Amino acid sequence: EGRAPLPAEELEAIDAPVVMAVDEAGNETELVDEKDVLAAEMRTLHERKRQGETRQRQLRKLAAEKGIAPTGTDMHAQSRRNPMFMDDQPSFVPNEDGDYAVESAYAGPYAPQRTPPAMPHATFKRTRLFGLRRFLPIIALLLVALAAASALFLFVIKPAFIDKKSPDNVPQVEITASILDDMPAHTIRIPAEDGTQIYIKELRRSFLSTGGYASFQVPDYTWYELDETLDKPILQVTLTPYVRTGTGEQKQMPLITYDIDIPLSPLTLINPQVTYVEVSTPVYNIKFRVMQNSQVLINGEDFSSFVNTQNGLISYNANIQPIGENKIHIVVRSQYYRQNEATLTVYRAVQDIPLDLDKTLDDESSKPSMDIYATTMPGATITILSPYESYDFTRLSSTGAFSFKAVFNKVGINTVSIQADYPGRESTIVNYDVYYMPSPDQYTPRAWALDAKWGYADFLANKNARIANSQVYVFQGPVLRILSTSPQLVEMDVNDGKGRELKVLVENQTKTEWVEGQRYRIYGDAFGMYDGYPWLIGRFTYKPKD
Repeated sequence: EGRAPLPAEELEAIDAPVVMAVDEAGNETELVDEKDVLAAEMRTLHERKRQGETRQRQLRKLAAEKGIAPTGTDMHAQSRRNPMFMDDQPSFVPNEDGDYAVESAYAGPYAPQRTPPAMPHATFKRTRLFGLRRFLPIIALLLVALAAASALFLFVIKPAFIDKKSPDNVPQVEITASILDDMPAHTIRIPAEDGTQIYIKELRRSFLSTGGYASFQVPDYTWYELDETLDKPILQVTLTPYVRTGTGEQKQMPLITYDIDIPLSPLTLINPQVTYVEVSTPVYNIKFRVMQNSQVLINGEDFSSFVNTQNGLISYNANIQPIGENKIHIVVRSQYYRQNEATLTVYRAVQDIPLDLDKTLDDESSKPSMDIYATTMPGATITILSPYESYDFTRLSSTGAFSFKAVFNKVGINTVSIQADYPGRESTIVNYDVYYMPSPDQYTPRAWALDAKWGYADFLANKNARIANSQVYVFQGPVLRILSTSPQLVEMDVNDGKGRELKVLVENQTKTEWVEGQRYRIYGDAFGMYDGYPWLIGRFTYKPKD
């Protein structure tokens, strides 16, 4: 096996020398050399050692394959249970076959073994603490308990305690909101036998019961129509019903009580659209709209006679003094509505040098120029800050009166600006806005087509020039979306739904209110850009050309 032979192995192949001893009498005896005896014992010992090494290698190989401790290593097994109730566990040692034997039957690693049959390997099975089988009985018990509780509630508690608290299926009076002649109302249904007469005291009317109910409608304005001082938004009303008995007597039934909403009289501000505004003119035009036949008071003065002449539109020129805040109080009361009030604050700064425009001046013009008349302190110096053509200052030094012709450079709002100066006093500046809108005959011929062929792309390519010149355009298409109502801002498709959408934002300055989804042909001028597409001011609205 590639190793040097031991001395004991060499003795197997060479006979030991025999020493004969002859005494004086001539007797021969064999002498035993102690070294030879020792060598023989060593040979036996080495042989046993070699066998033991071979056996250990075999056991280690088997142990490596089975994962068992090496030969000669004891393995003890001990129960997890209390040893008080268990016998002591024996010790096990591996035998030649790789299995384990009880230690008492083991005679040592270098002796022949007689072991009992091999014991089977112990198997262990883990059990889960929270398993389905553990919870199934608990779940079943819970379901049974829940079913029992539900049955107890439905068949015992509810009939005995809850159902007894309400009437035994007695029909109740029904009150629902409804509409009668386009006005808010309430429908009342009183349960009664068919053919029964129900009399309502407040209405002074009787109603016949059919189909188990006496039904009727009550307009909400019935309760407050004649009360001019009512200012509550909600009113509680009561009906007193009577039923006629078989003897002809009327027996009072339970009272019927419900709440009604009292709407405000409609009032829509047009100019200004807010309740606070700053001006620099002695006259400010206030416009608002009310319902037909409404009563209108402005600062205590009755303007009701003007309501029906202009379809509910009221135009009022208020005198604005240079004293700071000027209050304009408007009171409106419409039929079937409660009183509505609004207070406008028109602020005009205190003037060190009086400068007043003529009260007859209009704030709209269809011509590109307008004559402006004004008065100031005699001897004051007047400077016209806005575009103008001519002026007349001949009476300025004597009476303070002067005039000039203002020029409007663009369609829409143009501001006329005047400054008055006087030695020793602070300057006074007055600004007056005039809405310039030429007639359709003058405006529409200047329009360029804003479409997919050329106009839309040209607007985007030359937007700065088109906006600066307020270029007039004509376009047609549907209203895609309404962005605001005051003023009305809409998105339109100037491609008229014939392909890719070409969006424009249009501010409605026409006399027609646009409706989402409807098609229009509009004339307007360039104003700016919005979200990457053109923004125009619509001036005239026409029906679309198919």
